[in-house]
Amino acid sequence: MKTSVSLFLSDILPHRRKFFHRIVKNNIFKNFSTADVFKHLKKSGLDGFELMLPQYATTTDEDIIEVNKLAKKYDFPILSVHQALRFFTATKTAEIKRLCEIAQMVSAKVVVLHINSARKQIFDDTYIDALHELEKKYKVKITFENMEKFIGSLFYGHRWHEVKFSDLVKKSDFHITFDIVHLAHSGGDIMHFFKNNKERILNIHLSDYKYHPLNASLRPLRYKHMPLGKGELPIGDFITMLKHEGYQGLVTMEIHADLQGIVASTAVINQYQTS
Repeated sequence: MKTSVSLFLSDILPHRRKFFHRIVKNNIFKNFSTADVFKHLKKSGLDGFELMLPQYATTTDEDIIEVNKLAKKYDFPILSVHQALRFFTATKTAEIKRLCEIAQMVSAKVVVLHINSARKQIFDDTYIDALHELEKKYKVKITFENMEKFIGSLFYGHRWHEVKFSDLVKKSDFHITFDIVHLAHSGGDIMHFFKNNKERILNIHLSDYKYHPLNASLRPLRYKHMPLGKGELPIGDFITMLKHEGYQGLVTMEIHADLQGIVASTAVINQYQTS
């Protein structure tokens, strides 16, 4: 398997941090130069990173070219491309086409979409066929990420219900980005889910999770997407299982941490990979 970390475009290109991003997202590399960031991440043993596109901002070809030049300069490739987070609108085909174009520009083979953002389109054969045509044209694999259970998701059970989600992805012939925290928060068993869906899983969003009563309603981020070893999930057992199962896909840390926290979490992966 290849190990990766999720990085926002604005983490890598701080001059692209718009006013909105400065309010909602910390600058996790503010005390380090870009060269130091890439050198530390590569030295930690990571194979590359997942590029998360920014919210409420147009990502230009110039942005992607700049990020890709840095990735090549420091031999730290972009392994997957994640759609911009959205909450109130559906992901249209044109946006997915743009994601596939970006993936092709950086030689990434995996595109990550949120199942909740597909909305009812995921049941539309025309939409499904259009996405499969994009996969063929751009030589990428489109993956849908399982989402978590919360009040709004009850109207769309396929977003978080593990069996419905798995059946839907299989029926539409797509692949899975498996977010273990989303599943754990929804009451699922991460080991069981992987074993039941391993032939469809191409990317795993790895982070830790701690139960808290407020999680069900307010969903405070400090209890989700935690650095590895800081929560309650069986991270060691899970990584060991991936090793024994011969998993060949991506393992992408999606954690709320600064550079030191990312490096420390990478050490946890390395510990169980080599044990």
